[in-house]
Amino acid sequence: MTIEELNDAIADGSIGEVVRVAEARQCKALSKIADIVCGRPGIRLILVAGGSSAGKTTTAKRLATQIRVNGREVVHLSTDDYFVGDARNPRDENGELDYEHVKCVDIEPLAADILALFRGESIRERRFDFVNHVPMWKDASFSLRAGGFVILEGIHALNPVLTEGVPDAAKYRLFVEPKPSLDIFAGMTQKPANARFLRRMVRDNQFRKMNPAVTVKIWPKVLAGEEKWIEPFRGNADSTFDSYLPYELAVLKPYVGGLLEKAKMEVGPTYQINGMIRLLEVVSAMSPDVVPGDSIIRETIGGSQLEY
Repeated sequence: MTIEELNDAIADGSIGEVVRVAEARQCKALSKIADIVCGRPGIRLILVAGGSSAGKTTTAKRLATQIRVNGREVVHLSTDDYFVGDARNPRDENGELDYEHVKCVDIEPLAADILALFRGESIRERRFDFVNHVPMWKDASFSLRAGGFVILEGIHALNPVLTEGVPDAAKYRLFVEPKPSLDIFAGMTQKPANARFLRRMVRDNQFRKMNPAVTVKIWPKVLAGEEKWIEPFRGNADSTFDSYLPYELAVLKPYVGGLLEKAKMEVGPTYQINGMIRLLEVVSAMSPDVVPGDSIIRETIGGSQLEY
Protein backbone atom coordinates (compact mmCIF):
# COMPACT_ATOMS: atom_id res chain seq x y z
CA MET A 1 0.00 0.00 0.00
CA THR A 2 1.19 3.52 -0.80
CA ILE A 3 0.60 6.68 1.22
CA GLU A 4 -1.68 7.89 -1.57
CA GLU A 5 -3.79 4.73 -1.34
CA LEU A 6 -3.97 5.05 2.44
CA ASN A 7 -5.05 8.68 2.20
CA ASP A 8 -7.66 7.79 -0.43
CA ALA A 9 -9.06 5.03 1.79
CA ILE A 10 -9.39 7.48 4.67
CA ALA A 11 -11.07 10.05 2.42
CA ASP A 12 -13.58 7.71 0.78
CA GLY A 13 -14.44 5.76 3.92
CA SER A 14 -12.97 2.42 2.89
CA ILE A 15 -10.31 2.57 5.63
CA GLY A 16 -12.36 0.15 7.72
CA GLU A 17 -11.68 -2.63 5.23
CA VAL A 18 -7.97 -1.76 5.19
CA VAL A 19 -7.94 -2.12 8.97
CA ARG A 20 -9.87 -5.42 8.93
CA VAL A 21 -7.56 -7.00 6.35
CA ALA A 22 -4.40 -5.85 8.16
CA GLU A 23 -5.63 -7.15 11.51
CA ALA A 24 -6.86 -10.43 10.01
CA ARG A 25 -3.46 -10.99 8.39
CA GLN A 26 -1.77 -10.74 11.80
CA CYS A 27 -4.39 -12.98 13.40
CA LYS A 28 -3.80 -15.60 10.70
CA ALA A 29 -0.03 -15.46 11.25
CA LEU A 30 -0.44 -15.96 15.00
CA SER A 31 -2.88 -18.81 14.42
CA LYS A 32 -0.27 -20.61 12.29
CA ILE A 33 2.36 -20.15 15.01
CA ALA A 34 -0.06 -21.51 17.63
CA ASP A 35 -0.70 -24.56 15.43
CA ILE A 36 3.03 -25.19 15.13
CA VAL A 37 3.57 -24.88 18.88
CA CYS A 38 0.63 -27.09 19.78
CA GLY A 39 1.59 -29.67 17.19
CA ARG A 40 5.20 -30.04 18.28
CA PRO A 41 5.57 -32.49 21.20
CA GLY A 42 7.77 -31.42 24.09
CA ILE A 43 7.40 -27.64 23.83
CA ARG A 44 6.53 -26.05 27.15
CA LEU A 45 8.02 -22.56 26.96
CA ILE A 46 7.30 -19.95 24.29
CA LEU A 47 9.78 -17.07 24.27
CA VAL A 48 8.60 -13.79 22.73
CA ALA A 49 11.28 -11.13 22.26
CA GLY A 50 11.81 -7.93 20.30
CA GLY A 51 12.96 -4.35 20.62
CA SER A 52 11.28 -1.52 22.46
CA SER A 53 7.69 -0.90 21.28
CA ALA A 54 7.78 -3.81 18.86
CA GLY A 55 4.40 -4.97 20.17
CA LYS A 56 5.65 -7.91 22.22
CA THR A 57 3.01 -7.81 24.94
CA THR A 58 0.00 -7.69 22.63
CA THR A 59 1.57 -10.34 20.41
CA ALA A 60 2.06 -12.62 23.42
CA LYS A 61 -1.52 -12.08 24.60
CA ARG A 62 -3.01 -12.70 21.15
CA LEU A 63 -0.83 -15.77 20.68
CA ALA A 64 -2.10 -17.05 24.02
CA THR A 65 -5.66 -16.69 22.72
CA GLN A 66 -4.81 -18.71 19.60
CA ILE A 67 -3.26 -21.43 21.75
CA ARG A 68 -6.46 -21.59 23.82
CA VAL A 69 -8.42 -21.95 20.58
CA ASN A 70 -6.47 -25.20 20.19
CA GLY A 71 -7.74 -26.32 23.57
CA ARG A 72 -4.47 -25.84 25.46
CA GLU A 73 -3.82 -23.83 28.60
CA VAL A 74 -1.25 -21.05 28.70
CA VAL A 75 0.23 -18.71 31.31
CA HIS A 76 1.76 -15.38 30.27
CA LEU A 77 4.77 -13.97 32.13
CA SER A 78 6.57 -10.70 31.35
CA THR A 79 10.21 -10.04 32.14
CA ASP A 80 9.15 -6.46 32.97
CA ASP A 81 7.36 -7.80 36.04
CA TYR A 82 10.65 -9.32 37.21
CA PHE A 83 12.74 -6.15 37.12
CA VAL A 84 15.01 -5.90 40.15
CA GLY A 85 14.34 -2.19 40.77
CA ASP A 86 16.69 0.79 40.92
CA ALA A 87 18.38 -0.28 44.15
CA ARG A 88 19.82 -3.38 42.43
CA ASN A 89 19.77 -2.25 38.82
CA PRO A 90 23.11 -2.39 36.95
CA ARG A 91 24.83 0.86 36.03
CA ASP A 92 26.72 1.76 32.88
CA GLU A 93 30.30 3.02 32.56
CA ASN A 94 29.10 6.53 33.47
CA GLY A 95 27.45 5.37 36.67
CA GLU A 96 23.94 5.82 35.26
CA LEU A 97 21.22 3.22 35.61
CA ASP A 98 21.37 0.86 32.64
CA TYR A 99 17.80 -0.26 31.99
CA GLU A 100 18.79 -2.29 28.92
CA HIS A 101 21.10 -4.70 30.82
CA VAL A 102 19.95 -8.31 31.13
CA LYS A 103 20.56 -8.16 34.87
CA CYS A 104 17.73 -5.66 35.17
CA VAL A 105 15.74 -8.89 35.34
CA ASP A 106 15.61 -10.86 38.58
CA ILE A 107 16.85 -13.98 36.84
CA GLU A 108 16.81 -16.61 39.59
CA PRO A 109 13.24 -15.95 40.85
CA LEU A 110 12.01 -15.86 37.25
CA ALA A 111 13.61 -19.21 36.45
CA ALA A 112 12.29 -20.68 39.69
CA ASP A 113 8.73 -19.54 38.89
CA ILE A 114 8.86 -21.03 35.38
CA LEU A 115 10.05 -24.41 36.68
CA ALA A 116 7.45 -24.32 39.46
CA LEU A 117 4.70 -23.81 36.87
CA PHE A 118 6.03 -26.75 34.88
CA ARG A 119 5.72 -28.89 38.03
CA GLY A 120 2.09 -27.83 38.47
CA GLU A 121 2.84 -25.67 41.52
CA SER A 122 1.26 -22.30 42.27
CA ILE A 123 3.30 -19.11 42.10
CA ARG A 124 2.50 -15.69 43.50
CA GLU A 125 1.75 -12.99 40.92
CA ARG A 126 4.61 -10.54 40.62
CA ARG A 127 4.40 -7.03 39.12
CA PHE A 128 6.68 -4.01 38.81
CA ASP A 129 5.82 -0.54 40.06
CA PHE A 130 7.07 1.72 37.26
CA VAL A 131 6.32 4.85 39.28
CA ASN A 132 8.52 3.99 42.24
CA HIS A 133 10.74 1.53 40.33
CA VAL A 134 10.36 -1.31 42.80
CA PRO A 135 9.06 -4.89 42.47
CA MET A 136 5.75 -5.76 44.08
CA TRP A 137 3.70 -8.91 44.65
CA LYS A 138 -0.03 -9.38 44.50
CA ASP A 139 -2.01 -11.58 46.85
CA ALA A 140 -3.24 -13.66 43.92
CA SER A 141 -1.46 -16.83 42.84
CA PHE A 142 -1.85 -19.08 39.81
CA SER A 143 -0.69 -22.40 38.41
CA LEU A 144 -0.59 -24.28 35.11
CA ARG A 145 -2.29 -27.55 34.27
CA ALA A 146 -0.32 -30.42 32.75
CA GLY A 147 0.24 -29.97 29.03
CA GLY A 148 0.00 -26.20 29.23
CA PHE A 149 2.48 -23.60 28.01
CA VAL A 150 4.31 -20.70 29.60
CA ILE A 151 4.77 -17.63 27.40
CA LEU A 152 7.69 -15.51 28.54
CA GLU A 153 7.73 -12.09 26.88
CA GLY A 154 10.31 -9.31 27.07
CA ILE A 155 13.30 -7.75 25.36
CA HIS A 156 15.64 -10.36 26.89
CA ALA A 157 13.37 -13.39 26.41
CA LEU A 158 15.67 -15.03 23.83
CA ASN A 159 18.75 -14.62 26.01
CA PRO A 160 19.49 -18.16 27.22
CA VAL A 161 20.71 -16.91 30.59
CA LEU A 162 17.07 -16.36 31.60
CA THR A 163 15.99 -19.93 30.91
CA GLU A 164 19.08 -22.06 31.47
CA GLY A 165 17.09 -24.62 33.45
CA VAL A 166 14.78 -25.37 30.53
CA PRO A 167 15.98 -27.77 27.77
CA ASP A 168 16.24 -26.18 24.33
CA ALA A 169 13.87 -28.81 22.93
CA ALA A 170 11.16 -27.46 25.24
CA LYS A 171 11.46 -23.89 23.89
CA TYR A 172 9.88 -22.11 20.95
CA ARG A 173 11.43 -18.74 20.13
CA LEU A 174 9.49 -15.93 18.47
CA PHE A 175 11.00 -12.59 17.47
CA VAL A 176 8.61 -9.64 17.06
CA GLU A 177 9.44 -6.68 14.86
CA PRO A 178 7.43 -4.17 12.83
CA LYS A 179 8.48 -4.39 9.18
CA PRO A 180 7.06 -1.21 7.61
CA SER A 181 5.34 -1.95 4.32
CA LEU A 182 3.74 1.43 3.61
CA ASP A 183 5.29 2.76 0.41
CA ILE A 184 6.39 6.33 1.14
CA PHE A 185 8.10 7.13 -2.13
CA ALA A 186 9.26 4.93 -5.02
CA GLY A 187 9.37 1.78 -2.93
CA MET A 188 10.92 3.48 0.10
CA THR A 189 9.53 2.52 3.51
CA GLN A 190 10.21 3.47 7.12
CA LYS A 191 13.03 1.81 8.97
CA PRO A 192 11.77 -0.62 11.65
CA ALA A 193 13.53 1.39 14.37
CA ASN A 194 11.76 4.59 13.29
CA ALA A 195 8.39 2.87 13.35
CA ARG A 196 9.13 1.69 16.88
CA PHE A 197 10.34 5.16 17.89
CA LEU A 198 6.99 6.76 16.97
CA ARG A 199 5.16 4.11 18.98
CA ARG A 200 7.55 4.59 21.90
CA MET A 201 7.06 8.37 21.93
CA VAL A 202 3.27 8.03 22.07
CA ARG A 203 3.38 5.24 24.64
CA ASP A 204 5.80 7.13 26.91
CA ASN A 205 3.54 10.16 26.84
CA GLN A 206 0.27 8.24 27.17
CA PHE A 207 1.18 5.89 29.99
CA ARG A 208 4.32 7.25 31.64
CA LYS A 209 3.67 10.99 31.18
CA MET A 210 7.20 11.33 29.84
CA ASN A 211 8.37 14.50 28.15
CA PRO A 212 8.89 13.66 24.44
CA ALA A 213 12.33 15.30 24.61
CA VAL A 214 13.33 12.63 27.14
CA THR A 215 12.19 9.88 24.77
CA VAL A 216 14.35 11.42 22.04
CA LYS A 217 17.38 11.69 24.31
CA ILE A 218 17.23 8.12 25.63
CA TRP A 219 16.47 6.50 22.27
CA PRO A 220 20.14 6.14 21.21
CA LYS A 221 20.83 4.36 24.48
CA VAL A 222 17.84 2.08 23.88
CA LEU A 223 19.14 1.17 20.42
CA ALA A 224 22.65 0.60 21.77
CA GLY A 225 21.24 -1.71 24.41
CA GLU A 226 19.28 -3.64 21.80
CA GLU A 227 22.40 -4.05 19.68
CA LYS A 228 24.19 -5.51 22.68
CA TRP A 229 21.48 -7.57 24.35
CA ILE A 230 18.94 -8.51 21.66
CA GLU A 231 20.65 -8.73 18.28
CA PRO A 232 23.05 -11.56 19.27
CA PHE A 233 20.07 -13.86 19.92
CA ARG A 234 17.47 -12.95 17.29
CA GLY A 235 19.06 -15.35 14.84
CA ASN A 236 18.05 -18.21 17.16
CA ALA A 237 14.34 -17.45 16.69
CA ASP A 238 12.17 -20.22 15.27
CA SER A 239 10.00 -17.64 13.55
CA THR A 240 9.47 -13.88 13.23
CA PHE A 241 6.20 -12.03 13.59
CA ASP A 242 5.65 -8.79 11.68
CA SER A 243 3.82 -6.44 14.05
CA TYR A 244 3.52 -3.54 11.58
CA LEU A 245 0.12 -2.24 10.50
CA PRO A 246 0.02 -0.33 7.19
CA TYR A 247 -2.49 2.13 8.61
CA GLU A 248 -0.69 2.89 11.89
CA LEU A 249 0.93 6.14 10.76
CA ALA A 250 -2.53 7.61 10.16
CA VAL A 251 -3.64 6.54 13.64
CA LEU A 252 -0.50 7.82 15.34
CA LYS A 253 -0.49 11.20 13.59
CA PRO A 254 -2.93 12.99 15.97
CA TYR A 255 -1.02 11.64 18.96
CA VAL A 256 2.58 12.10 17.89
CA GLY A 257 2.55 15.25 15.74
CA GLY A 258 2.50 17.69 18.67
CA LEU A 259 4.97 15.56 20.61
CA LEU A 260 7.52 15.76 17.79
CA GLU A 261 7.12 19.54 17.59
CA LYS A 262 7.60 19.84 21.34
CA ALA A 263 10.70 17.64 21.22
CA LYS A 264 12.04 19.75 18.34
CA MET A 265 11.73 22.90 20.45
CA GLU A 266 13.63 21.36 23.36
CA VAL A 267 16.15 19.10 21.63
CA GLY A 268 16.58 20.97 18.38
CA PRO A 269 15.77 20.17 14.74
CA THR A 270 17.48 16.78 14.49
CA TYR A 271 17.48 14.83 11.24
CA GLN A 272 15.28 12.15 12.79
CA ILE A 273 12.67 14.55 14.17
CA ASN A 274 12.51 16.64 11.01
CA GLY A 275 12.17 13.55 8.84
CA MET A 276 9.27 12.20 10.89
CA ILE A 277 7.50 15.55 10.94
CA ARG A 278 7.76 15.75 7.14
CA LEU A 279 6.51 12.19 6.80
CA LEU A 280 3.45 12.84 8.95
CA GLU A 281 2.65 15.95 6.93
CA VAL A 282 1.80 13.82 3.89
CA VAL A 283 -0.29 11.26 5.80
CA SER A 284 -3.95 11.90 6.53
CA ALA A 285 -5.08 11.41 10.10
CA MET A 286 -7.71 8.79 10.88
CA SER A 287 -9.93 8.19 13.87
CA PRO A 288 -8.85 5.44 16.26
CA ASP A 289 -12.49 4.40 16.58
CA VAL A 290 -12.10 1.82 13.78
CA VAL A 291 -9.08 0.19 15.45
CA PRO A 292 -10.04 -3.14 17.08
CA GLY A 293 -9.76 -3.43 20.83
CA ASP A 294 -7.09 -6.14 20.63
CA SER A 295 -4.96 -4.43 17.97
CA ILE A 296 -1.23 -4.10 18.52
CA ILE A 297 -1.49 -0.34 18.05
CA ARG A 298 -3.83 -0.18 21.07
CA GLU A 299 -0.77 -1.05 23.16
CA THR A 300 0.54 2.36 22.10
CA ILE A 301 -2.54 4.62 21.97
CA GLY A 302 -4.62 3.01 24.71
CA GLY A 303 -8.19 1.75 24.74
CA SER A 304 -7.23 -1.91 24.51
CA GLN A 305 -9.66 -4.60 25.58
CA LEU A 306 -6.65 -6.62 26.72
CA GLU A 307 -5.30 -6.32 30.25
CA TYR A 308 -1.71 -5.08 30.59
